Amino acid sequence: MIFILGSGYAGLNAYYNIKGGAEKILLSHENKFVFYTAYLRNLIKNTKYEVSLNFVRKEDVKDVDISNLEIKTDKGEYKADKIIIALGCKRPNLEYIMERINNKNVKEEMCITAEDEYDDYLALQITLYSKIAGKNVRYHGNFLSYLGNKVANVVSELTQKYIKTCEEPNLIIEKCVPPEFTGLLSVNSYLEVKKSVYAIGDIIKGWPKLGELAMREGIYIGKKISGKLEGEFEPIYIHIVDTGREGIHIRSKVPWGINYQEVKVSKIRSLMKRFIEKYYIWRKGNMGFLYYL
Repeated sequence: MIFILGSGYAGLNAYYNIKGGAEKILLSHENKFVFYTAYLRNLIKNTKYEVSLNFVRKEDVKDVDISNLEIKTDKGEYKADKIIIALGCKRPNLEYIMERINNKNVKEEMCITAEDEYDDYLALQITLYSKIAGKNVRYHGNFLSYLGNKVANVVSELTQKYIKTCEEPNLIIEKCVPPEFTGLLSVNSYLEVKKSVYAIGDIIKGWPKLGELAMREGIYIGKKISGKLEGEFEPIYIHIVDTGREGIHIRSKVPWGINYQEVKVSKIRSLMKRFIEKYYIWRKGNMGFLYYL
C-alpha cells in the first residue's frame, strides 16, 4: 500500500499520477484543497480559493517512522510499502497579515517583508495587491534576487512603477514551520529520503516553498512509482508576479546552482495567472496540462 501524507499541491498531484492499479491512500487533517495564490487575490477581489476533496481519508498524522515505514494518526496506525511525505509546513502569521491589511480601521503605514528569502515572492505580491486595493502598504525585500540578477533587475524595475519600498518592516511573514515529528527533510536527486520514502513539497529542506514546484514534484513521484518515468527530478522555479497591469513570468534554476534565468512580461501573463486561479479550483489541485506551460 502506498500512503500519501498531505492533500496540498504536492500530495494531490502524486495521488493523481499514481496509476496502473497501485493501491493508494491519501491521509490529511482536512479533506479540502487550499490554493494560496487565489487566497492572496482576496486582498482585491472575493475569490474562491478552496475546494472539498471526497477521496481524502481525513486523519491527522501524528508521527512517521521512516525507518520502519510506519504511520501513526489520530485514528490508528498503518504499515506502508511506500510513503510519500507531503505534509508541507505552516506559515504561522500569514492569515493575521491578510486580516490586518484588510482591516479598514488600520490607518498607519505597513511595511511588509519575509523572514525567509524564499518567501519574498509572497511579500512582493501582497504589496502589489494591497496597492491595487488602495492600502498603505510598502515592500521591504530583494525583488526575488534569489532567482538571479536578471530576474531581480526586471522585477525591481517593473514593480517599483507601482509600489514603494521601506526600511523598517512591521509586518513580517514568518518562516514556514514543518511538523515537529519530521522537521524539514533532505532528499536526493530522486526526491528520496530513503528507499521507499519520498518527500515532496514545502517539507523539502533548503528548497523554495512554491506551489507550482510542489505540483511538479508530486507529478514526478507519481509517475516514477507507476513506472512511467525514469531519471532524476529536474527542479525549476516557475512563477508569475501580477502587477495588476502585466504579469512577470519567471523561470529560474538558480536556487539549485544552475545559471538559467528567463523573464517575460506581458498583459496576457497577468490574465494567465487569473485563469490558473480558477483552473486549480475546478481541477481540485490537479496540474494537468499546465505542467507543459
